[in-house]
Amino acid sequence: MFGSTGFLGRYVVSEVAQMGSRMMLPTRCDDADRTHLKVMGDLGQMNFIDFDARSPEDIAKAIKGSNVVINMIGREMESSNFPFPLVHVDIAKAIAEACAAEGVQKLIHVSALGASASSKSRYYQTKAAGEEAVKAAFPTASIVRPAVMYGWEDRLFNRMAQASSAFPFLPLVDGGETKYQPVHVHDVGIAIAAIVTSDKVGLTYELAGPESFSMKELTDLCFSVIREKPNTLNVPSQLAKMAAAPLDMVMRTLPVPVSLPIAHGSFTVDAVNALEDDYLASGKLPGFKELELEPRKLEGLNVDYLRSYRAGGYDFGTEHTESDRKPGSANDGTPHTTGN
Repeated sequence: MFGSTGFLGRYVVSEVAQMGSRMMLPTRCDDADRTHLKVMGDLGQMNFIDFDARSPEDIAKAIKGSNVVINMIGREMESSNFPFPLVHVDIAKAIAEACAAEGVQKLIHVSALGASASSKSRYYQTKAAGEEAVKAAFPTASIVRPAVMYGWEDRLFNRMAQASSAFPFLPLVDGGETKYQPVHVHDVGIAIAAIVTSDKVGLTYELAGPESFSMKELTDLCFSVIREKPNTLNVPSQLAKMAAAPLDMVMRTLPVPVSLPIAHGSFTVDAVNALEDDYLASGKLPGFKELELEPRKLEGLNVDYLRSYRAGGYDFGTEHTESDRKPGSANDGTPHTTGN
């Protein structure tokens, strides 16, 4: 299972571990960054191996003896050490080729909803190229395209909430009209575990939430839960690109990604380009329904983790009205039962 220490990875590890599976978890981090995975299974289930994702020999060693391989390696920002083509295409291709050579029975490759060769974003272009490379090397690979994910450790709502207190305003590129179908990360983890046990192979799954929202609506929801007055600024995309260009040049020379947050993603030219398209399920590919699952709604308990950002304390914020205190609302300060 590649990418086990990532946002999605920990949930997939937890779900697959409950099946009693023995897992090999290749990582490039130290024990402090992977200790949380040890308690997700019984003694002997979790096996860690240090590896270099750029080394075909390390990849082959990691998957040796496996009957199922899950690749969740990806990143939303480039660095000089790990540009998008290397992470999303070359490494994905190397894993698929190693799986074919080793005789792996099933390969599950995690891509992204919106992956397209025609996208203006390098992120989504390389995601699409990665899918093609995987399919060429391992034709029966299952492709998973999750929508933008939210959850306790997300880089969607957490980033918005952090930016609201760190900056005088939250920039919304072109008014935040881009549409998304946010999906809870735990639901995606459950779905991938279902694909592991499914007898169907070679399918592409679109895993999206039950409702669509514009980025403006998502930021309004975030401000509502943390009880802050909505403080956004409409920034034209061309101006945003001009402002991000100098930082982009610097960032590409650094070995680690560094950037400022915007409403979704980071303040880079590629992140601004990505906001020109909507990210909605096509409805033409299998998803949660075909896996006999129902994704939870974006409301109530499912976004309750944002309450920790309230300036007035966990139960109170600097901005709230009587309607906020109605029992069962997302902001009433009481336990919720809405959602799965």
